[in-house]
Amino acid sequence: MSGPAPKAASEKALSELLLALSDVLLRHPIAVQSAFAALAAEGRRFAETAEGARCKEDLASSELFDRVRLVWRSLGMHAFVERPTEILPSFFLDGAIRAAVLDKLEPLLSSIFDERD
Repeated sequence: MSGPAPKAASEKALSELLLALSDVLLRHPIAVQSAFAALAAEGRRFAETAEGARCKEDLASSELFDRVRLVWRSLGMHAFVERPTEILPSFFLDGAIRAAVLDKLEPLLSSIFDERD
C-alpha cells in the first residue's frame, strides 16, 4: 500500500506546522511579544523607504494578505502589539477566564489535550 497522496501529506505537514506555531505562542508569549515588537519596528522602518512604500501599497490591496491576516488571527497572534504596555498580552488572561466560567470546562480541556496526543 502506498503512503498518503502528496496533497494530503502537504496539508498534514502544514497543519502540524501551524499547530507547532500555536504551541510556541502559548508556551512562550513573552518571547513572542518581544520578537513581534522587533519585527514590527523593522517593518515600519522598511515601509519608510521607497521600496517599502511600494510593498506596503501592494500588500494593502492583496487578497493573499487578507488570507494571511486570517491565519494570523486564528493563531492568536493579534494579541501581540508593537509597543506593549504589559508583559503578558491580556489575550491569554481573557481566554483563561472565559474558559474557567464554562460549565463543561473539563470536557473542553480533555478534547484539547486529546487532539495534541
